[in-house]
Amino acid sequence: MRGKSAISSWQLAVLLFLSRVVQFFLAVPQKEQPGALTAALLLPVSAAAGAALLLPAYFLLRRHPGKGLLDLAGENWGGAGMLFPAVFFLFSMCVLIQTACGFSYFLTNAAYPQTSPWLFILLLLAVGGYTASMGYEATARFASFVLAGLAAALLFVGISLCPQAQWEFLRPPSHDGWQSQVSLFLSLTLGNVETAALLFLIPMVNRDKVSVFWKWQILSVTVLSAIFLVSAAALGDYAKSQRFPFYAVTKIAEMSIFQRLDSLHTALWVFMALVRLALFLEVAGKSLARVLPQKASKYAVTACAALTAAASGILMEKPDALEWIGNFFAGGIPVLLTVFLLPLLLLASCRKRGRGQ
Repeated sequence: MRGKSAISSWQLAVLLFLSRVVQFFLAVPQKEQPGALTAALLLPVSAAAGAALLLPAYFLLRRHPGKGLLDLAGENWGGAGMLFPAVFFLFSMCVLIQTACGFSYFLTNAAYPQTSPWLFILLLLAVGGYTASMGYEATARFASFVLAGLAAALLFVGISLCPQAQWEFLRPPSHDGWQSQVSLFLSLTLGNVETAALLFLIPMVNRDKVSVFWKWQILSVTVLSAIFLVSAAALGDYAKSQRFPFYAVTKIAEMSIFQRLDSLHTALWVFMALVRLALFLEVAGKSLARVLPQKASKYAVTACAALTAAASGILMEKPDALEWIGNFFAGGIPVLLTVFLLPLLLLASCRKRGRGQ
């Protein structure tokens, strides 16, 4: 897919990176989690494992340049090929619901406790839906400004907290049990939902497609490691009791010209959440459009935004159901199915079909 809707490899890498970082900002830490240094050291190992998971899709797309997984599934599996858009649609809708609920929970608990979560859900999905309707290229341009803001914010926080950082809280990996390390590794690898978005969006890249993964991973490993380490050094064991540890870090960061940075950071993370919502609304909308009549397909993104808003508002009042979705994704089955197993089956069928001809 080239031309009007095409984006560069760096633009897609930035979109995936910002979406990935938001996931950790919204994460609720548990006391049994490994230390920050262990997490930082496991990030590059997780990136290598993620590359291995993508090998079936890589060989498949390399043999059929210019085509996406949904195109190949339709050509090789016929009616059964609709399984691919159905899986991507359900996958993206779950990510959207988790993001909308998670960010609404953050805003109503940490920033604006007197506000109804419905208000934030509707506003986030309305703006996110509009951003998605503008296409990948417009979203990528917006993401470049957000990335610049994030880089400046992290620099300000780092400079502000460096004099008071307590680096002794960065305990070595030997302090964590091997079971805890394995669990974190699996979570970092199979909980990386942006890997599925990469597979869906890679045909939109105009050139140098292979480099997208490594550009995205370099950005993610560098920034996430910095966030983990700075949060641990600034908060110590207190970070384990915080639902949003990096937000707590920004609240204690002080500089002479920006005495309290938490409000500025809240606005920045809202923009990043909008990037994530727009990214997965596009994936969900494009997937839904595959199964809708042609006249109705142009409303697919709007329908996905409306469905996400309704489901998120309902699930905010059903925390058990929302927790089940979170645990299901944390277990890694959705990513393993979407990123590895389905492309592997499609690759095998394409090779079998090629030998038969």
